[in-house]
Amino acid sequence: MSRLRKRFLDCSNMTLAEAEQWGKDLIEVQRDIMFQIGDLARFAEAKWPDTHQQIWPEWVSPGLLSRAAGVCRAYPKEEDRQVEATYSQFMQVASRPDRLERLAKIVDAGLTTDESRKELRKGPGGRPLCPKCGTEEGVHGGCDCGHLSPKQRWLLAVDVHYFLNRFWYSGAGVEAAVGVSTWVQRTVNRLKEKGLTDCACCFDSKVNHRKEFTKDWEDRYKDRPPKDAELVQQLNLVYDLLKGAGFACALVDGMEADDVMASYAKQFQGRVTILTQDKDCRQCLSEKCNMLLDVEWLEDPTSGEHLPEFKWLSMKQHTETTGIPPAKWIDLQMIMGDTTDGIKGSIGIGEAGATNLVKTFGSVTAAIQAAKDNDPKLLAMKRGAAMAKSLIEFEAKAEVTRKLVTLRTDLELPGTTRI
Repeated sequence: MSRLRKRFLDCSNMTLAEAEQWGKDLIEVQRDIMFQIGDLARFAEAKWPDTHQQIWPEWVSPGLLSRAAGVCRAYPKEEDRQVEATYSQFMQVASRPDRLERLAKIVDAGLTTDESRKELRKGPGGRPLCPKCGTEEGVHGGCDCGHLSPKQRWLLAVDVHYFLNRFWYSGAGVEAAVGVSTWVQRTVNRLKEKGLTDCACCFDSKVNHRKEFTKDWEDRYKDRPPKDAELVQQLNLVYDLLKGAGFACALVDGMEADDVMASYAKQFQGRVTILTQDKDCRQCLSEKCNMLLDVEWLEDPTSGEHLPEFKWLSMKQHTETTGIPPAKWIDLQMIMGDTTDGIKGSIGIGEAGATNLVKTFGSVTAAIQAAKDNDPKLLAMKRGAAMAKSLIEFEAKAEVTRKLVTLRTDLELPGTTRI
């Protein structure tokens, strides 16, 4: 009779030689099964992207499936998996470009799983290394790879209203809420493979406190026609879907999603990624906060698997591209305004002129003073005289405009964001 039974191994009267053979065979089976689970999870996600979860028992851990699929993506060929390392060691180096060479060194050195983990995470300063870019933890705050040390928490703050509107106006219609919910869940699952630990889905309040600032102005803040009734239903539905999927849904009365995300960027104890294309949020960029502008899911022509293309933006990239550091982004927004939100700014001064002014004078206040003083540096600029006149006229609305473009960072937020 076989010693193997369901969830049981009969070890009675087993010899040392038999035990050694069983030990080897069972570990081989355990490693094989994890790869086989990953292959199936990867295939099912590519074949049935919206319903792949139903092939598994309801009690199986989504995290286990996600990790197994991630390991199989790192070692897609059967010959890649022939190294005699443990499954955990395959997983430890999965995100490294030289993963196969590293596995060979681990095996040659005869390291256990715990020993190889310690060696792989040790940098020149004795701190853990980023598994993707190889930079030592604590000194790679500006890292553009989007990965974090396993010891750090990493939160994704999602601008749900932005993407719901994008789905809606791109033709998704009544499928917009389901589409956004599925897209967010898929993105979070993939980022978990990179070290994501937390997620907050951020929403606009129905009441907007900024509208009060401009109630007496002719050009009022976000003075738009009422939303389509069905769009409002989709906004309510996507909240319920994401909440039901276990995500923290953050909505603060009177505040916009941008304020909620900015508060997370300031308050969260760990790294933060803001998922939005809204330029207002660039003021949040810092060594601990980057932006994920978009995630596009593309089908691999060979495997049929849907793979993500991440569009990251770091503080360094933003500053090099625009010439304006995040700390001065508010001044730029004040001058050039925002037609989408109904903020006129300094009339007649666009992004190029505003950028030149902020680079030259450092702030709106200093630029206005330069206009009053007929500063030669201002008058020498292209359209300098016209900009000086516009800045002087803008002074009366400058402080209110600052309130309109400055995001709140002091909001009380949901604390349970773990995924």
